[in-house]
Amino acid sequence: MLLFVQSLLNQDYPSLRFKLAIVGIMWLMVTIAMTIDLISGWHKAKERGEARTSYGLRRTVSKAVLYYALMLFAFMFDCIGTFFYAQPYITLIAAAFLIFIECKSILEKAHEKDKWKMNKSIEELYVMLDNKDDLLKGLSEILKNKIKEDEENR
Repeated sequence: MLLFVQSLLNQDYPSLRFKLAIVGIMWLMVTIAMTIDLISGWHKAKERGEARTSYGLRRTVSKAVLYYALMLFAFMFDCIGTFFYAQPYITLIAAAFLIFIECKSILEKAHEKDKWKMNKSIEELYVMLDNKDDLLKGLSEILKNKIKEDEENR
């Protein structure tokens, strides 16, 4: 097959369209993977009774900007690399990597959050049992830890 640049310069538009279609499909697949991750996260938060705020959506937008920047750079490398290879391999590799990250994110989210919440509940139970004689002390200790944790997350 002819190269991107050669296809354009030689006005071989069918070949150029085919290669650009491959790149477009890779971009679409990355978009679908991000959408599935967003929907999965939204449903998991709903199942847990967690607030679904604009913070998570902003994180998704930031992630999309980074992902599409990576895909754009991959495409530019492919445009340069077409003097050495005929297909958009860098774009394919970048798309596969990003889709793998999204897949891993979907699978880890549920397990990691459940594990974290369970550990947190056990820690709180331990504090309460440790301070059973003075329940108010135990509750105040939990509240202090919660406030400290919230401040660290800001």
